[in-house]
Amino acid sequence: MVAIIVGLNNAGIQVAPLLAALGIGGLVFALAAQDSVANLFGGFTIFMDKPFKLRDRIKISGYDGTIKEVGIRSTRLVTLEGRTVTLPNKVFTGSPVENVSSEPTRKVVLNLGLTYDTDDKKIEQAMAILQKIVDNNEGIEEPPKIAFNQFGDFALNILFIYYIKKGADILGTQTAINLEILKQFNKSKLEFAFPSQTIFTKQI
Repeated sequence: MVAIIVGLNNAGIQVAPLLAALGIGGLVFALAAQDSVANLFGGFTIFMDKPFKLRDRIKISGYDGTIKEVGIRSTRLVTLEGRTVTLPNKVFTGSPVENVSSEPTRKVVLNLGLTYDTDDKKIEQAMAILQKIVDNNEGIEEPPKIAFNQFGDFALNILFIYYIKKGADILGTQTAINLEILKQFNKSKLEFAFPSQTIFTKQI
């Protein structure tokens, strides 16, 4: 090796810059190889541990979406906004993964405030409507919890708790339930309350 370097120098070839370039190139190659190995290891970890599967909804590193494809070096997911994001597999070995789809059920809690001029019959009607809405939705499991639980500052409060089945479309189910509540309450002339003030003035 020394003889080759001396020979190149004698031939007028600048060896020092060449060696420096080779050194930088080697460093870049080493860093790239390190990333590749980390991604391969991440892919191996995914296949072995199975923290999620295709079409599972996960949350990781600020992203929330559904798994579209799992590769050796990277994983693709589709966010709730419909964007496709490609994540290097090394992310999954260094960041916590929340598998939303693995939850047995998703509990949803709603506090529905009705105006103070709502009488007892209307309150009972509202509670019956909520029960019927849940009964007609296949994405719901377990009996819901419905109660007239509070005389609030601005409203008569109905507590409504229901549970979305495992594997069901969480956002789709919530949207369907909310739209049906709005539709049925409007149809039955049940008014939602909003913060208000009653001002009394004394006549002099």
